[in-house]
Amino acid sequence: MTPLILILCTGNICRSPMAEALMRQALAARGVQADVVSRGLAAPEGRPPHPFARATALDHGLPLSDDKRSAQVNPVELRQAVVVLVMEARHRQRVQQLHPEAGGKCFVLRHWEDGADIPDPLHASADVFAQQWPQMQASCALWVERLLQAGLLPMPSGAASARQAPAGPTPPDCPTPPDSAAAGPTPPGAAPDGS
Repeated sequence: MTPLILILCTGNICRSPMAEALMRQALAARGVQADVVSRGLAAPEGRPPHPFARATALDHGLPLSDDKRSAQVNPVELRQAVVVLVMEARHRQRVQQLHPEAGGKCFVLRHWEDGADIPDPLHASADVFAQQWPQMQASCALWVERLLQAGLLPMPSGAASARQAPAGPTPPDCPTPPDSAAAGPTPPGAAPDGS
């Protein structure tokens, strides 16, 4: 079964559609096969992505799918996902409250950097969307590497791809497959939260 990466924001019209496209790009760059789906925690069903989200993606040569429409997250997707990535700490709290079975695999997108929220740009200018794009791009690339290290994504084929994977053990709070352990212990002096 192909691994599923689930990306959530509030309405599934601004941040998560952009992050979905960026995660697909990060996976393709590493030659990794995985499904990526974005949803909302309070999504108005059937709306296209925000015009500024579309324009930002297009400006970066990664146009959003014409058939992308907002949708509410559902328990099946939460159960199937190997990781659930959210934009804000309050989104993570909401997932943990409503779907406690998914709480252990739910993280903010910027978990591996500063853990900061990516604020909702719904009523902001196009510049805010443009500023969020490189933040999300960097975060998605980091998540691909961490999920590869944890064995939650299939390793890319070919020796060149394998050599690109960063060395080092998987931090203790990275999700791990149910039938295998993390790559190793936390390095001496590393923060217990992996940051």
